[in-house]
Amino acid sequence: MTQPGYDALAARYAAMFPGPYQSPIEHHAVAAFVDDIRAAGVVIDVGCGIGHVTDDLTRRGLDVIGCDPSPAMLAIARRTYPHLRFVEDDAALTRVHGPVAAIIARFSLIHIPPDLLPGILRLWARRLTSGAPVLIATQSSDMPGPATSFDHAVAPAWRWHPDELSRVLTEGGFGEQWRMVSRPDDVHRFPQVHLLARRNGG
Repeated sequence: MTQPGYDALAARYAAMFPGPYQSPIEHHAVAAFVDDIRAAGVVIDVGCGIGHVTDDLTRRGLDVIGCDPSPAMLAIARRTYPHLRFVEDDAALTRVHGPVAAIIARFSLIHIPPDLLPGILRLWARRLTSGAPVLIATQSSDMPGPATSFDHAVAPAWRWHPDELSRVLTEGGFGEQWRMVSRPDDVHRFPQVHLLARRNGG
């Protein structure tokens, strides 16, 4: 799954987002995710973009691989963080090999069509051991029911009601542990949800 829109806007994106987080809740959700990782192993940053969060997770002591389907975004990431590992890959993670301890996907799964997301989550469940955490952040909706499309500047995108996102995670083999929901503000047009789930046993 290529992202030509992000290739075209990579330099502008880097200028617009010079740091990893735009709000305290984003920072705190990632910190809670790090605290929730119980097993040693590689953490995958899905849709890592220009690598800010990959770097932050590494600074927190994790072994991280950043994955993104945009070569231009990865070029910036590799230039900015030459000591980190980045792989050109999409959410299916077909180019990342070996065991995985945890997965984080911040505002990247919004570009996965809703009918394809359960399959992506099932692929993740096969890679993770029982109890392994995933953290998903997405633009949210106050309207219960299926994900709704919105006018993203770069690529087709969908936002999720937290209950629907939790349901799809359950379908994919995960159980919700906690969620954080923030309201729209001067920077964010929509509510946002950060939801952590664990790989079910068995």
